[in-house]
Amino acid sequence: MPLESVATHTYAERHLSAVGRLTALTADLAGDLDGGRWVPGPLERTLASRLLLACAGDGQLTPPRLRETLWEGSLALTYTGEGRLARLLTQSCEVAEEPVPEAESVLAEAVRLLERAARSGAADGDRH
Repeated sequence: MPLESVATHTYAERHLSAVGRLTALTADLAGDLDGGRWVPGPLERTLASRLLLACAGDGQLTPPRLRETLWEGSLALTYTGEGRLARLLTQSCEVAEEPVPEAESVLAEAVRLLERAARSGAADGDRH
């Protein structure tokens, strides 16, 4: 990708709201998952599953739950899968802290992506 494309993308991304950034990131990651460009590994699947289990009672991605998942993933999560799950969790945390009406729907979309990530790779026998 040419440098000016990266700079333009980075500049435009900074000017989106937290909800806009999470919406774009979720769509990009879903496309990567669909296209096989992101195949969540054991760490990512395990953390996604644990987060979903923590949310099972009320279905809410809360900042404390998201931070705990990031903490559990430690530094390895920032490198695993090019940091895709770490970015999703970080952006979700930012949105969960922002009390705007559209936050609920974009967080619900992030949950659906987490569910898919948690299930991915099940057929290859690499279970967590």
